[in-house]
Amino acid sequence: MDFAELSTLIADLRSEGSDFAEVEVKQAAGGFPVSLAPTLSAFANTPGGGILIFGLDESDFFKVVGVYDVSACKSALASVSRNGLEPPVNPQSWDFVVDGQAVVVAKVEEISGSVKPCRVRSTGKAYLRSYDGDYELSQLEEQSFIANRDTPRFDQSTVEGATLEDLDEELVGSYVDACRSSSAALSRMKDLDILFRTGVVSGSDRKPTVAGILSLGVYPQQFFPNLVIQASAAPGPGDPKGTRVVDAKRFDGPIPLMLDQALRWVQRNTRTRVRFGQDGHGRDELEYPMEAVRELLSNSLVHRDLGPYALGEAITLRIENSQLVLSNPGGLWGLSVDRLGKTGVTSARNGYLVRICQNVRLGREQRVVEALASGIPTVLRSLREAGMVPPRFHDQGVRFTVRVPNHALLSPSDLEWLSEVNSSTPLSDIQRHALVAMRHGIRWTNKTLRDAFPMDSLEARNILAGLVDAGVAEAVGERGGRVYRLAQGLGSLVPVQVQQYLFLGSEENAGQVQPPVPRESEALRPGARSAPRSKGARRLNAKLIMQLLASGPASMLQLCSMTGFSERQVQYALALLKEEGDVVLLGGRGDRTSKWILTSQMNDQTDSDGNPES
Repeated sequence: MDFAELSTLIADLRSEGSDFAEVEVKQAAGGFPVSLAPTLSAFANTPGGGILIFGLDESDFFKVVGVYDVSACKSALASVSRNGLEPPVNPQSWDFVVDGQAVVVAKVEEISGSVKPCRVRSTGKAYLRSYDGDYELSQLEEQSFIANRDTPRFDQSTVEGATLEDLDEELVGSYVDACRSSSAALSRMKDLDILFRTGVVSGSDRKPTVAGILSLGVYPQQFFPNLVIQASAAPGPGDPKGTRVVDAKRFDGPIPLMLDQALRWVQRNTRTRVRFGQDGHGRDELEYPMEAVRELLSNSLVHRDLGPYALGEAITLRIENSQLVLSNPGGLWGLSVDRLGKTGVTSARNGYLVRICQNVRLGREQRVVEALASGIPTVLRSLREAGMVPPRFHDQGVRFTVRVPNHALLSPSDLEWLSEVNSSTPLSDIQRHALVAMRHGIRWTNKTLRDAFPMDSLEARNILAGLVDAGVAEAVGERGGRVYRLAQGLGSLVPVQVQQYLFLGSEENAGQVQPPVPRESEALRPGARSAPRSKGARRLNAKLIMQLLASGPASMLQLCSMTGFSERQVQYALALLKEEGDVVLLGGRGDRTSKWILTSQMNDQTDSDGNPES
């Protein structure tokens, strides 16, 4: 943690108006907070841990109020971490001076899965972190943590009441043929022996296992009603007012059939656009490459948690206006998010199910699992080849979610322009998309970049700083209110139809030629307006404008240029400053040459009539 990262976090908190899932703020001006143990427990149990900031007042727009005593605060934090939790945690802490006040920051690391869950000693309760704060683990969620201390073996359990007749004859025939063709050892065995040796059936009575029923069963939901995929799509502009979801479906049957049904549903609910190849020919491509969607669905089906505590939960699949979201019960097992997609890295929660699915297919379709450790690399490659950004993975410990942003494919003119940009360093996929957006009039802040390409604030800062270092972008404004725009010398802005880019596509904006400038306080999403949604966000914009006006009067157009805000954003911020008596307009309303000035700098500056506009 450094001062720059802390400044970015504070600006983000003010922009958002509340804590984040990974950040908790405590005032600590009058003493050490008494209710800290649940948050420490939650961060210790949540993949990736979290950050505590002492010395900000959330109720007053995250004003810096300082801590009561730096050394005492750090000491009390260490004491609660060691003595108030079981097992104890050991956060790393720093102290900074912000706006003349002392602020303490602590990083709480996630504890090992072999000792989870971390509990509050005084109550015996364990917590997890969510977007709305800390929540107490249910008994089923606690069982999930305890069960995952060792290698899960739930897929090897036999299914009560199931017999060989509950296995699909056609799927079994295809499966044993595939096993024989792929293994010299299995090629010498009888059908039932192959099913036994590969974990489809178990025991002396050869009863089907959970893995066998799910992959080769006639109707697995006879035994596991909720092991399904629940799918829904967000309503479009043509749907009746009040529609919450469209084409809601429940996909059941064995895993290969659910996979096939879900893929067809995604194809039906996504648009097709033309993309031109290097040969100059246009080809129809879906918004989401089906190869990537297939691998993600396959991963959810074979890696979902099969423990008794998770059997009541379904896999959920949602297509929203800006992204595809796939979520399954059970977090990652045996690896972390940052290792996903690395060559040769694999860890199977359901070892038998994964291996069975390597030889399972529906008709002549692909196998459910093509090869171990190949799924996520295939997803990343497929999206990269389609000109799209990588998916974002979120592991909450008891649930795993992947989000695939629906960023438009880069047009041939954009690709040609990118190839001509003389960057001092290679650009990442996200940087390329961000730069193309700048070419079309978008100006980024740390917050808007994170909303459009989900990531943490440090990663966003590094991406934007990298564009500046590469000489293709420039930063405007002070830290915490900084805006990034296309560097001068890279050509004039190129207007585009609004629908061409994800975060500008809406029926309301259709037909615009100049895209609206995204604001710092709201996600770049379809239908987003350019006016701040809260007074807190307006105040953040107003603070930057106050800093700029400290150098002298400026017109509306000048303020828009210096801040990167839209005219409507600037108007809202100026209205707040005027309401509080901080600024005065020099000139008449509606006159583009009129300038705004700080009240404290009025002196003899007046409008043409000799008086400032009130």
